[in-house]
Amino acid sequence: MRISDIIENFIKDMLENDKQAIIQRNDLAEQFNCVPSQINYVISTRFTPIQGYYVESQRGGRRLY
Repeated sequence: MRISDIIENFIKDMLENDKQAIIQRNDLAEQFNCVPSQINYVISTRFTPIQGYYVESQRGGRRLY
């Protein structure tokens, strides 16, 4: 399984309970031992409005619905 798949599944697990999550890009990158841009890539390609997600960028984090 690729790191992108692992990150996607982790975020989906977060969303399962609360239907929204605030993602701290740097913290998540550190947790998965990857660069922060990898987190951006996963969010921008796998959590799109077409797939039913709303992403709101915030200073200090990203909120997913």
